[in-house]
Amino acid sequence: MIRTILLVTAISAAALPALAQSQDPIPQILANFDKIDANGDGVISRAEFRTLQAARWPQIDRNGDGYLSEDDFPRWAARRVRTQLAEIAYLDENSDGRISQSEFVNEPAPAFRRVDQNADGILTRSELEAAASG
Repeated sequence: MIRTILLVTAISAAALPALAQSQDPIPQILANFDKIDANGDGVISRAEFRTLQAARWPQIDRNGDGYLSEDDFPRWAARRVRTQLAEIAYLDENSDGRISQSEFVNEPAPAFRRVDQNADGILTRSELEAAASG
């Protein structure tokens, strides 16, 4: 029984890397802060965050059709995928039921909006630390 649970957990983790990454990217962003902060000014701007989003796109668009939709994930994960996609539905500017690469990259990600508490368009290390701890 425990072996089966571990196997299902391992398969789930392997099959849904995009969802796992999209659930809470804050620790990864914090761990890579200096790399993401390309100009070294001590903050992550929206432009630097867009660069990060563009780099993540190939991992998220698993079927390579240029859109993020339910088709990028296994059918057995449909309920979880729908929940995740519903959280970022505001990115779907043209309301076609899927998110294009440009919609994903150019709109502020939920993580950016959540962390940028003072809405100044930049993420500081302290904002990321606060978001990661609570």
